[in-house]
Amino acid sequence: MSATLHTLPLKPAPTPACATHSLSTATITGVAGEQFLMDHPDFHQTQVAASCLLQPAPGDTVLITHAEHGAPCYILAVLQRPQQADSGRLRLPGGNQLASDSQGVRLQAGSITLNAAERLNLNSAEHNVNAVSSEMNVKHWQGRFDTIESHAINVQFTAKTLSTQVGRLIQRLLESFRKVKGVDETRAGRIRVHAEDHHHIQAGHLTHNAKGFVKIDGQKIDLG
Repeated sequence: MSATLHTLPLKPAPTPACATHSLSTATITGVAGEQFLMDHPDFHQTQVAASCLLQPAPGDTVLITHAEHGAPCYILAVLQRPQQADSGRLRLPGGNQLASDSQGVRLQAGSITLNAAERLNLNSAEHNVNAVSSEMNVKHWQGRFDTIESHAINVQFTAKTLSTQVGRLIQRLLESFRKVKGVDETRAGRIRVHAEDHHHIQAGHLTHNAKGFVKIDGQKIDLG
């Protein structure tokens, strides 16, 4: 008795049906939350694809992709924007936005970091900075100003050595208190002190030297 064995070919496993995507264009007619309304005959709502950075707006002509079997429809790109629209907004990851219009460019983010390996230059006709608190750490600071105007409520300044060169110094103070531990020396061509009320000098030792004339004038003079 003899038998012959034949190998039967294996049938390939059935592959799941893949949705076929199609491309078409449509015009955005409105916005409903995260969904965009459009005038497409078969699809009335769509959402923005992650690759479409430019935020669509009503009136834009967009490129959409859609699939069968009720798959969602996505906006791939903004093809054309009405001529009267002169603004655009980029959607960045993390909820950050970059907007551009005729007034300029605005960057909105929770935190912005600028890193320059060698140099960072800021050039503008006007520079405005608004902040609740500000901190700056600089090893060497050099500035040139034509005019400086500053308003502050409380100022605290600490320096190891302070050197200033001023052509004319004018100070108007309500009260002034100064305490010097070491030597307080003043050198001037002329010194004039005017006190409307009382001028009091107290020292352990007091010395007045004059090379020329000394004049003391008063209604009453007490010496000793």
